[in-house]
Amino acid sequence: MTQPATPRKKKPAKQAEAARVARRERRRESSREEILEAARTILLERGIAGATLEAVAQTVGMSKAALYYYFPSKEALFFEVMFGAVQRQANAVHAAVGKAETGGEALTAVIRESVAAFTPRMDDFRLAFLHGQVSGKSAVKLDADQFARIRPLNSLVLDLATQKLTAERKRSAKPPAVEPRLMAFLAYLSAIGMLTMKGMVEHLDDPLVWSDEQLIAGFSKVFAAATKA
Repeated sequence: MTQPATPRKKKPAKQAEAARVARRERRRESSREEILEAARTILLERGIAGATLEAVAQTVGMSKAALYYYFPSKEALFFEVMFGAVQRQANAVHAAVGKAETGGEALTAVIRESVAAFTPRMDDFRLAFLHGQVSGKSAVKLDADQFARIRPLNSLVLDLATQKLTAERKRSAKPPAVEPRLMAFLAYLSAIGMLTMKGMVEHLDDPLVWSDEQLIAGFSKVFAAATKA
């Protein structure tokens, strides 16, 4: 004899609503990421002046009006593309510096992780750091709210290294030859300079004489010595 089917219990109203909200947020985030990737591709192909919201909307298969649900303007959309690239790099640097045991190792981590974050995606580096130089008047201008979002990323990159350098100097009771935060920034600047050089020679038949590892090792020795000066 066939057993009667067990009636399925209904989820409580609050639980069902929470599940619907979670699904909606997942769909929204998926659509947002798809839009950002399309915007990145179009921005690289056409530049900020030639990229349009119409082109992005057409690429992802939605109306321009629907696109405004996610991003209020072209400038806001392209800021998010650049912000995402810098945020990924800053998080990677912060995590690596947190594992460093000395100030010198922390500076090396700033350099190594910055280079590692952008080397596979040099176009992201160009968008984030060189966009303003090559775009001229058409470059994305940051407003106060966007600056407020960018500045904490600088802290992610620099703060832990600064703290480790400061702690070392306190233990040695010797005044630093270079102020710790400036030292951390110089290490970061070394990585940006190295990436800029890589970008310059990337499409030329004239590669850098030294490998990435040799350059990072050289920077590491220079900054390790500087921390003891």
